[in-house]
Amino acid sequence: MVLYTIYPPEVVFETEEKRHYFTIDFEGRTFVMELIDGQAQIVRLISANPSDYLNPKWQPGTKVGFSVPR
Repeated sequence: MVLYTIYPPEVVFETEEKRHYFTIDFEGRTFVMELIDGQAQIVRLISANPSDYLNPKWQPGTKVGFSVPR
């Protein structure tokens, strides 16, 4: 199915619940994370190094525990 519209995908495919993402830099990589049940879950990895995408440690869906600095 092809959907031709002038609206951006965020509007067309909007869900009822809003997700809150945040970006962090860790060990030279940039991650888009989502906070779920007190743990951060990796949503997206942004890196210039192709081998980072092959590392299962950084795959989307992986939950990571971290503490927020005060």
